[in-house]
Amino acid sequence: MKPVKFRSRAIQNINGQITYFEENAPHVMEPFRQDMRSTISLIQTFPFIGHKGDVIDTLEIVSGKFKFIIVCVVQDKYLDIVRVFFRGQNR
Repeated sequence: MKPVKFRSRAIQNINGQITYFEENAPHVMEPFRQDMRSTISLIQTFPFIGHKGDVIDTLEIVSGKFKFIIVCVVQDKYLDIVRVFFRGQNR
């Protein structure tokens, strides 16, 4: 299982979605966290499971429940999470 590093832009993406849910749909927070954890765990275990991303050398995986897209780069020693896109969000 590869360790994960989040780029600052990915953290901003996730924090923005958390803020939105906290303000507009707090009942969704726990299912969202579970979906995020399970998707990250899946990528850690199977790093090449996604499809080729729009940017060279990136992979994208879509989460099961919330359908957010995690953009990552598989490095030798870790998994680099570049961005996280949510439904309706511009790339």
